[in-house]
Amino acid sequence: PTDWRGSPMAPPESAPAPRWLATTFALATAAYAIALVWATHYPRVERLIGPNAPPDKALHAYAYAGLALLSAATLAASGGWTLRRVAVLAAGLALFGVVDELTQPLFSRDAEWFDWLCDCLGIATGIAPVTALVVVSRLLTRRTT
Repeated sequence: PTDWRGSPMAPPESAPAPRWLATTFALATAAYAIALVWATHYPRVERLIGPNAPPDKALHAYAYAGLALLSAATLAASGGWTLRRVAVLAAGLALFGVVDELTQPLFSRDAEWFDWLCDCLGIATGIAPVTALVVVSRLLTRRTT
């Protein structure tokens, strides 16, 4: 097995963020996920987003970027940030997107694979800034120790 010690993605040497921060991110993630499922299953989406909304595919990317950002922040704040856990998080969010997409026809909405691909683009976009913050934080922590 590969030893990740010495890599910025390795488990932190310092304590995780305060517990309240991880809990706050977790609650925000849950609330966001519920709102996202409701919005993606609402039969008359045009009533929700109005006439001047961004294109549908962009909305998918934005929505899942928000979910991924909150989910990744929860993981980082809990002190459990490892390459494996980030991969599991991304895969879990992609699976969530598949289920979200496949259940939409039950509510008179269309399921499209390209929508799911845009969800996945959003997931990568949402995880990226948290990854950057974790890596920079760990590099700075190692420099000062």
